[in-house]
Amino acid sequence: MNIWLVMSGEPLALYGERPHRVGILSQMLADRGHQVTWWTTTFDHQKKEYLFDETKNIKVSNNLDMVFLHSETPYERNISIKRIINHKKVASEFSKKCLDKAKPDLIFCAYPTIDLAYEVTKFGKENNIKTIIDIRDLWPDIFVDAIPKSFKPFGSFLLSPLIKKSKYIFSNCDAITAVSQGYLNWSCKYSNRNLSDIDKVFPLGYKKSESDKNTMVNYVHYHKIGIDKSKIIIWFVGTFGQTYDLLPIISAAKKLEKNANVQFVFTGDGEKSSEWKKAAEGLSNVIFTGWVDKEGLNFLSSIASIGLMAYRKGAPQGLPNKIFEYLASGIPILSSLETETKDILSKYEVGLTYDALDYNDCINKLDSLISNTEKLSQMKSNALSVFEKEFSADIVYSNIIKYFESFKE
Repeated sequence: MNIWLVMSGEPLALYGERPHRVGILSQMLADRGHQVTWWTTTFDHQKKEYLFDETKNIKVSNNLDMVFLHSETPYERNISIKRIINHKKVASEFSKKCLDKAKPDLIFCAYPTIDLAYEVTKFGKENNIKTIIDIRDLWPDIFVDAIPKSFKPFGSFLLSPLIKKSKYIFSNCDAITAVSQGYLNWSCKYSNRNLSDIDKVFPLGYKKSESDKNTMVNYVHYHKIGIDKSKIIIWFVGTFGQTYDLLPIISAAKKLEKNANVQFVFTGDGEKSSEWKKAAEGLSNVIFTGWVDKEGLNFLSSIASIGLMAYRKGAPQGLPNKIFEYLASGIPILSSLETETKDILSKYEVGLTYDALDYNDCINKLDSLISNTEKLSQMKSNALSVFEKEFSADIVYSNIIKYFESFKE
């Protein structure tokens, strides 16, 4: 089959990043003999910098091509007008460049971004191409939620074009997939059709990396910045953005500073970085690493004792990448999500959930993990077991490929 995968903003293995959903899927499809084109963007969403200054086509392998769609509008903040403009221009570029390619048999398009998914759905409908929309995040709701209460009516008016496009997407695509059941059910809010057997849930499968060959080099580097792998490492990794909240964790760090056997390591960067660094100023048990490369992530995941999923109250994430990354490394999880993540942690006994607004609850839950090494060890074992049985990339994406192939006439 000739398959187009459309996803902008995902880290790219081509540039040394750990592959995620579309990155893994693109390679597995190509290895299976399908002709794959991955449409992405020239703008690196994580680092907020350009990979190219114009639209670029790259042949990755015999069966895998990548098209980097360019927009000359960069953005610094994840929730901003500039980001919306960037997405609109990327979508416009797709609507032009897609005409230069042989029409595919099937398109699998990530949602968001809304503008790009809209152009893809329109192209698929006009050309009688099977189009599957894969829900990764709850847009435009996430933007509406970020608007102060007094400005919500005005904000909702400004976002009405995105709402209209979302309704078109879910009403006119051929099938809907999602990373969780909650996300799949949510699509009905913007659709004029009911879900059917063709609409499926495929979690964010995760691919384990090869063992880190530079472990000693990494240890020397991280030892220099103060990380002690002999301690209980409580690790957060991710974008320091609006949907996260490390302040309860930093409060816990203050309470636990006297415990010389505990260390908090925060990996990433973003718009909340200054606020969180200021809150943690002077704490001897808190280390900010900034962004790290794939080898750095391998090393830190190998020494972490607890993985943090520190989201703000009401964050919409259902089953984000982070839970599967932690499970793959056998890292017990402390999370504030009240969504399907909470159910997973409880069902498989791989972590605990704290109230994002209750700092004491966060501290107590964290302390209960730190003080009970037997419980922590059992959770680690449980995490590795459930990952291998249900959430490994080989299982999840093999199922997605079979699903794609079921559309072949």
